[in-house]
Amino acid sequence: MRARFATEDDVDGICRVCAEAYRDTYPDLLEPEQIEAIVGEFYDPARVRDEIDAALPRWGGWIVAEDGDGTLVCAGGGGMTGPGVGEVFVLYADPGRQRRGGGSAVLEVLTRQQREAGAQAQEVAVTPGNEIALAFYRRHGFGVTGRRDPYHLARAEPSLVLRREL
Repeated sequence: MRARFATEDDVDGICRVCAEAYRDTYPDLLEPEQIEAIVGEFYDPARVRDEIDAALPRWGGWIVAEDGDGTLVCAGGGGMTGPGVGEVFVLYADPGRQRRGGGSAVLEVLTRQQREAGAQAQEVAVTPGNEIALAFYRRHGFGVTGRRDPYHLARAEPSLVLRREL
């Protein structure tokens, strides 16, 4: 897998991967209307296009991973949320290509970006019950440190906050 910063040519692939992965991840955790509200808000091509070249601290732009034939298989990004703290805001892999290194490659590039911006720790918020994400982040050294309100009002249950020192 090869991870890199996204370009405008990646917008449709980012929207596809994130929407498919979101729908695949949450059918037992959220109502269909909640899923579609979140997909419609966050993975709209116009919004993603505007987020391609964003600069830290709040958002560092989209990062994508491609497989050997150049197919976009993973997308993610994050930003700095406080002095010395970076956060993974989004990280999704194509449901048919999970556990093949795309997420790890994106996380590596994001982590390098955040370290360069001064991050000494990294956090991520995960919906309780999202066992795939919890296992992924635990493999990368994150541990649960608390809970907080979710970013989107369609999700009522507090998110788990995971953290690792960098």
